[in-house]
Amino acid sequence: MQKLRAIAVAMTATIVVSASANAQAVNNFDNSWFWGFKSGVNSFAVPGHGNTSTVDLGIDWVITRSKGGLYVSGNQSTFQRDLEFGDPTSQTGQRTVRVNDMRRITLAALGFPKHFGGITPYVGLGFMIAVLGDARVFVDSVNTFPTNSFLDEVENERSRSTAIAMGGVQIQTKRAAVFIQNTLVPSNNTFLFRSVLNFLEFGIRINFGSSIDQD
Repeated sequence: MQKLRAIAVAMTATIVVSASANAQAVNNFDNSWFWGFKSGVNSFAVPGHGNTSTVDLGIDWVITRSKGGLYVSGNQSTFQRDLEFGDPTSQTGQRTVRVNDMRRITLAALGFPKHFGGITPYVGLGFMIAVLGDARVFVDSVNTFPTNSFLDEVENERSRSTAIAMGGVQIQTKRAAVFIQNTLVPSNNTFLFRSVLNFLEFGIRINFGSSIDQD
């Protein structure tokens, strides 16, 4: 995770000078629509196994005005983790569940408090839907096959919807821009990963034109 943070910082520092000196960068940001590709790190705690992190990939779509905008993104995390899930009907009081992958869709309203040349910090509040790809219950000589109610509970906790908060910086160079952002998702006791989810991402966005009618 520290290596990815260092890469993100290096990407940002590489173009700060040229971006901040570019007086036309704001014109290439306001009232525009962007398509972007991003990568990063998804950090969370696994019940019974401590903290972990995985690589996250995604695309996003941003519509901007001068002080605000709309953000939509889709992401995929590929991983395999075992977690401990409580089951009072088992002999040990819990069972091991193997979880694979996570997909999420995010929709947020963005605010752009101030431009600093081609550098635009932003904050956002929105809504996210996250779905785990698979959740398999381990069966062994100690814990035999679980009850149907247990399987139903695991299935119900495989997905969640929640409010999110995000913050980031976009650095504009003509029609291309780089960005780094962080998204926080609050903990929830009805999701298999009960901890706070943290997504640190960086990527590239391309300005594909005006988001307002020019007529």
